[in-house]
Amino acid sequence: RAKLNDVFLSGRDENAVAGPGLDFLSSSISTITVSVVATPQMMIVDNIMAGRFGNMKEAIVGIAKEEGVVGGFYRGWWPGLAGKIPSYALTWTFFQQLKQAQSRILKRPPRNIENSIMGCIASATTVCIMIPMDTIKTRLVTQGGASGIPYRGIVDAAVRITREEGVGAFY
Repeated sequence: RAKLNDVFLSGRDENAVAGPGLDFLSSSISTITVSVVATPQMMIVDNIMAGRFGNMKEAIVGIAKEEGVVGGFYRGWWPGLAGKIPSYALTWTFFQQLKQAQSRILKRPPRNIENSIMGCIASATTVCIMIPMDTIKTRLVTQGGASGIPYRGIVDAAVRITREEGVGAFY
């Protein structure tokens, strides 16, 4: 049975290094903080990419006029966080765990090229897991469904995308 200390710390003394639980928690807190600024940017980019607006100025003015400043620029905040927190936290956690495994096996700190390779592996693994959530987030933000009926939330979007377009639509 794992103890809470084992999840958050990989050692048992004052010099213990962070474990996967603390890695995940710290990444989650930083992601929430950054998202306050990043969410309006995401709304602008997603709406331009979806073809709702032609450029940044049109998107800013259009979103603010159609939906209000707070509601319009933060409409995708919860779905965005639902995708970003696990994505960034998983990448960081995978990377830290790969570094610890490398150090245990080779009995030395990783070299720069090894860090790069481990970062690529951690990122690639996370991307494969998280792409469907990003698809759902983008659909919720732009409200573009095959049927033209707005989605009611994350679960509704996931179910409808699967039914209306098939699992391949997530990738």
